[in-house]
Amino acid sequence: MQALVYHGPNDLRVEDRPFPEPGHGEAVLRVSACGICGTDLRIAAGGHRAYPPGTVRIPGHEVAGTILTGGDGIDLKEGQPAFIAPNVGCGRCAQCRAGRVNLCVRPEAIGISMDGGLADQLLLPANLVAQGNVLPVPETADLRAVALAEPLACVLRGSEACHIRAGDLVVIVGAGPVGLMHLLVAKLAEPSAVIVSQRSEERRRLALEYGADEAVGPDNLAETVMDVSEGRGADVVIVAAPAAEAQRQALEIAAPAARINFFGGLPRNRSIVELDTNLIHYKELVVKGTTANTTEDCRRALELVLGGSIDTTALISRSYGLAEADEGLAAAGSGKALKVVIEPLEP
Repeated sequence: MQALVYHGPNDLRVEDRPFPEPGHGEAVLRVSACGICGTDLRIAAGGHRAYPPGTVRIPGHEVAGTILTGGDGIDLKEGQPAFIAPNVGCGRCAQCRAGRVNLCVRPEAIGISMDGGLADQLLLPANLVAQGNVLPVPETADLRAVALAEPLACVLRGSEACHIRAGDLVVIVGAGPVGLMHLLVAKLAEPSAVIVSQRSEERRRLALEYGADEAVGPDNLAETVMDVSEGRGADVVIVAAPAAEAQRQALEIAAPAARINFFGGLPRNRSIVELDTNLIHYKELVVKGTTANTTEDCRRALELVLGGSIDTTALISRSYGLAEADEGLAAAGSGKALKVVIEPLEP
């Protein structure tokens, strides 16, 4: 089979690999679609801690496809289309027992700590299969849309941490793919208004097309929030961009008792931010962070996609074959595309 293999920073090669053979409890997925996200771009650039020097691995964690074959001891049906929830916990630590496999003390994930979906076929390890991470979908499902349930699951986790209610004023900082997903999810709660902050004029236009009530640059955000809220501030602020200044500003534009989510992680060497904690104290703000997703998050995201509540295909700018993966990565990192999907060639 063919796979896109990481050999070092900015050194990803499409090369031949042996077809995987499943052992006991394992299965093989024929990959139909694999999305590219910011994590994949960090991996490609050599900036991900799970890819230390000397790592040779296949990235890709936004994966959907069809079960090709299985080893002994599994009940997956050959030919069954499926979405793969990527995060696998140890199953024993306190976080796993509480259902938070994304915070496992020994986390694993396809495309991160093990080979991923930028390949014709993907071996699904026994622990992933046993923990229920293979989620069947109807045969009629668009597997490109299904693959993007993974970033939607991350968004859903962040949005649910904010407990958006009908009538809330919601601010979303960032109008990239995840920012627009946050916008779509927030609109489901019937807020009074959603304001999107984004430097790019083109992305602001997109935010309005996707249902934002206001889309402004960061320099005009505070004034817009106070105008729309009549001086009260925002009930929910989601910082869906890796911007320290946006994290600081979130506390300032928040209404009393507001909920804030720092969704976008900052670069590791620039993650110390000076915050006015008196704003948290005197306004009784709830400030949370969320990271990755759980299998249950993925189930709920799939329901939104398959039920038609969220159209993830509308976010796809372009699909590429595996042989064009370098072009796909460049497009995803250009800032001009939204979601880029790799559709591996048939083996």
